[in-house]
Parts: sequence; C-alpha cells; structure tokens
Amino acid sequence: MKRLFLATIGGLLLVVFSVNGYSVEGRPGLEAAISPEAAQRSHPVPIVRIAEAPSVTSRRFIGQVQPLRTVDIAFQVPGQITELLSEEGTRIAAGTAIARLDPEDHRLALDHAQAVLALAEAEYERILELVERSVAPAAQLDRAQAELRQAEVAVEQAMRHLGQTVIYAPFEALLARRLSETWSNVTPAAPVLRLQDVTELLVTISLPEELAMRARATPEAFEAVAHFPALPDLEVPLDLVRFITEADPVAQTYAIKLALQNADDRILPGMTATVEVRLPAAQPDFMVPVSAVDTSSGSEPRVWVVQDDGTVRPRPVALGLPQGAKIEITDGLAPEEQIVAAGWGQLTEGARVHRAGF
Repeated sequence: MKRLFLATIGGLLLVVFSVNGYSVEGRPGLEAAISPEAAQRSHPVPIVRIAEAPSVTSRRFIGQVQPLRTVDIAFQVPGQITELLSEEGTRIAAGTAIARLDPEDHRLALDHAQAVLALAEAEYERILELVERSVAPAAQLDRAQAELRQAEVAVEQAMRHLGQTVIYAPFEALLARRLSETWSNVTPAAPVLRLQDVTELLVTISLPEELAMRARATPEAFEAVAHFPALPDLEVPLDLVRFITEADPVAQTYAIKLALQNADDRILPGMTATVEVRLPAAQPDFMVPVSAVDTSSGSEPRVWVVQDDGTVRPRPVALGLPQGAKIEITDGLAPEEQIVAAGWGQLTEGARVHRAGF
C-alpha cells in the first residue's frame, strides 16, 4: 500500500509540473521531469550586442588640492615679536618682510663685538711691531692673530643675528595660519607663521594597481583634467609630476601627484577636486554591463552568449577594469556577438531567449 501511495503522488506531481510549464532543466536527478513545452519556452531577457571599447580608458577619482609645500616659519634668534603679518589667507610675494623681532639687544651685541674687534686689531698691530724689532717672541704674534680672527668671527655672528630679527618670505606663498602673536617672546625654532607655497598647486589621487602601472609606464600618454565642485564652470588640465611607489597597505593603491596648469586664483589648498584620468586602452577590449557577468559558477566569470538559433551558451571570459556600470572584457568575446545583459539566473545551457527591454 505504501509503495502504491508514493507512486500515485509522484505521478500527480509530474502531471502538475507538465501542465503548468515549469522547467527543472539542469537540476541533478530531475532531467526526466523536463516537459517538451518547458524546453521550447523562450525567456524574455535584455540582450546587448558587443562593440569594441573606445581606444581611451576614462576614469574619475576624488582628490584634494595641496600646495607645493607647507612650511612653518620660525626665528633663529630669541626676542620679542614687534611685527607679525596678521591677515591669514593673504597672498605674499617672495622677499616680503612677514615678521620682526625687537632688534635692540642684537644691535648692542654687534656694537660690543665691533669694539672687541677694534681692540684685537690694535693689539695685533702692536705685537707685530715688537716682533719685527725682535723685542717680542713670535708666539705672541700668533696668539694676537688668533684673537683677532676670533673677534672678526664674533662681529660676523652678531651681524647675522641682527639680520635674523626679520623674516622674509622665502617664496610666493599664502599665509595659512598665525602660530604666535605680536609682543610675545619667542625662542629659536618656535614656529610663528605657517606658509603654503602656491607657486604650484598639486592634486593627489590614488590609482588602482593596473592603472597606476600603465600611467608610470607611459607618462607621455597620461591625460588628466580636474573639475571642482566649488567652481563648476572650471576645468583645469593636469600634469603628472610625482609617483609614489609605496602602495597603500590596505587599499593597495598608489598615490600620484598632478600639477595644475595655469591654476585659477580662486583655487585654494584643501579644495576637493574630481580628476578625470584618460589613458590609451592596453588592448582592444570590450565593454559590457556589470550585470551581464555571471559569477555564480564558483570558478571563473562567464557570460551567456546568444547563438544564431536563439539559444544561449555560457562562455568563460577574462575581466578588466570596471568603469561605472560597465566592465572590460579582455578575452572571450568577439565583435558583434550578442550576450544576455541581465537575468541569466533563470537560464540554463541551451535555453531559448528573446529580446526584452531593461
């Protein structure tokens, strides 16, 4: 009785599957359950025709504008600040006086050193005359000569310290920040101003390994332009100037620095930039929708190619770089072939398809 009951139930299920047109094609152990109607059913799927990728690869990256260098300026001698450039954000020409110390103590030190030098010169002349008359030994002349040289060095040092009471801008710069205040006392090497070198502005971006290596191998073919969210009407060409060869330990990307050509005065360090990078394609690849790539097989990626008779076959492919909603196919496809753009999850090898809209 039990065997008869199971056989009856199995037969009823087979009839139900056949009547409703359900296909179980490709499921292990159920090949016999495929009905002729299901085998002939055509699946509506979006279909795209393969076209060659453009000869130039274009990608967008987010970067930040940076000055050529940022320098904290400090006095090399101690003293009290009597003048300090106050307007942060001011553009400064090279050679402009930007900070001063009270010079009086250093002027007095110079006067003292000059007085000591005058005495040393007189002593040297006196000893020289005595030695020439053989009244004094030559050793005294050597000592007087050494003391004279020491006095000369002391004067040079005092003059240098007096000159260091004024700081001049070493390059064309923006005053980024005041780090001290007027009338405060400072010690040597204590920063008082932060300057940004704006003789050249750079944009730093991070490139993935493959694109970074292509940029490094063919820098003459590297093209890039910058767009700025704060300045939507502006597009600035960029030049590749630096390549950091140490990869980011987490993202495995490489930082590159690009110089802005003829930078607009409205562009400031710290601004966000969208950099469009253009590189010649390494080979005539094809671009397909990301949704067309089937990765469910657990081994290599594949796409479903539409045959001339309207059936589909899976085919392994080699993937390149993604670009937005599309991805490069570097091997496995030929021009003018048609593939399933999405919905391959419902397909099995040999299934019949027809074109449907996205």
